[in-house]
Amino acid sequence: ADIGIKANITSFSDDIDAYTKVVQVGGQIDLVSEDALWVPYFYQHQLIDPFDINSLKVAIQLYSVAREFSIWTSPAGYLGYPNGWAPIQITYDPAHVTSGADSWQLLLDPKYKKRVVVEDQPVEVMAYMGKAAGVKDPYNMTDAEVAQAKALLVQLKPNILRLAPQATDTVAALKNGEAWIATINLGADTAVMDQGGPKLTTFTPKEGSIGWMDAEMLVHGGANNNLLMPFLEVHEQAEYVAANFMINRRPLFSEAAYKLLINQGQQELADHLLFNKPET
Repeated sequence: ADIGIKANITSFSDDIDAYTKVVQVGGQIDLVSEDALWVPYFYQHQLIDPFDINSLKVAIQLYSVAREFSIWTSPAGYLGYPNGWAPIQITYDPAHVTSGADSWQLLLDPKYKKRVVVEDQPVEVMAYMGKAAGVKDPYNMTDAEVAQAKALLVQLKPNILRLAPQATDTVAALKNGEAWIATINLGADTAVMDQGGPKLTTFTPKEGSIGWMDAEMLVHGGANNNLLMPFLEVHEQAEYVAANFMINRRPLFSEAAYKLLINQGQQELADHLLFNKPET
């Protein structure tokens, strides 16, 4: 309101949906948020405009690593403004689950039938099973590795209570005790406690995990491109990024926001959610 720019938001459930929409309507969208390797994919298809990230004064507030990701770098400039990120972790209720779990294999234990919740993201669930099988790159599996992952999916299926449409559904199932185990983004375990649920035990599987990180991209030919830099200068200020963190409980790439959270007495929460470790 202060700078006279109104943002109209369209939500998407998956990266492919946003890609399809931009292909269809082009410059009717001005800014699009996408994950990781989708960002260079948009650039390869000439759907976004790179820019000099250091031309934004607010970019100095970012962790330096966030301005240097090779996958988001092109000869024409940076491909997007770094936003949020998280690895996928596993959380469980120690009142019902044997302590000491450190592996994807926890999801497959038959004694937890109908007690596991994962989000309804089929590609990612297949990647989880790839990691559980010891596959190095779960997004480029060989036929043999796919067969291994499929066999683990067969083991997983009886344990699934349901596939959660959103993270909020996962939190609700853990809070009310329907689910004892869940795959989560950073912060879901604290959300459960904040809502009166049990104190959960959370870990990153020893076999490794997958994750996401997203960037705000300038759509090529956007009708309001002249407003995007002024918008980002305000939108990405530390005070708003810190407020975003407190609402959504996921780390973002702003070092200035992390320092602000410390001053606000939130360092314990920020460190628990790895806000101080963007290299993760």
